[in-house]
Amino acid sequence: MTATPGAVNGVHAYLALQVETLHRYREPVIRAEPDAVHRMRVATRRLRSLLSTYSGLYEEAPLNRRRLRWLADELGKVRDLEVLRMRFAKRLGDERPEWFAALAEQERLAYGPLAQACSRERTTKLLNAAEHMATSPSFAPLADEPVESVLGPIVETARQDLSRAFDAIEGAADPDEARHAARNVAKKTRYTAEAAVDLGETAAAVAAEAKRLQNLFGRCQDDVVAIAYLEAHAPDSPLLEREHRAHAKHLAKAEAALAERSGS
Repeated sequence: MTATPGAVNGVHAYLALQVETLHRYREPVIRAEPDAVHRMRVATRRLRSLLSTYSGLYEEAPLNRRRLRWLADELGKVRDLEVLRMRFAKRLGDERPEWFAALAEQERLAYGPLAQACSRERTTKLLNAAEHMATSPSFAPLADEPVESVLGPIVETARQDLSRAFDAIEGAADPDEARHAARNVAKKTRYTAEAAVDLGETAAAVAAEAKRLQNLFGRCQDDVVAIAYLEAHAPDSPLLEREHRAHAKHLAKAEAALAERSGS
């Protein structure tokens, strides 16, 4: 061991926390408990990001990113409907038009296949592999190197990736798609920096900025999805105009954030 704390300490603790979340919310997801799908999906995404960014700290990784992607996709089929249903429920108040009832029913029915997916042996094997990696890790020699020399360049690369992703929005052929892609990069950057807790304020600042941009551009993406749903299923709903106004407001804030970054 070196005198400086090893680079893997905080990273592995962050990984183990996500694994614990997977296990904790499996049964609540099967029972369709509130917020369980969201919690489990975020944990799968964080683990995929960690395995991509910090794989060099491990001699072997029994947890498979492709299988995590499968689980995240299964969870997403319910979560995407849940987000829309909660959004429209708040907007509609006590009103419940037919199209909203159909959306709520679609979400309810989507829990059946998700419960089956979470009960499959494939999911059990995935969670067992995650547990093994969390409790009996096989670290690479790099994991014992000083924090600054290992994690510093990783977080800096993530920060640069974030800047490039947001720079690419200007002049993009499809700005909505570019904003969505940049938001995904912001998520990965945030998870990378959050796991590098041993870097202290350096990583904390990157994580905070990534989270801010993720939230700003997440609102824009949520608007786009809501507008597309209403245009397809309820084009005469007065909500459509309200969603367009919300999108214009959120887009202005997002563009102001980009302008601020360009000027800094």
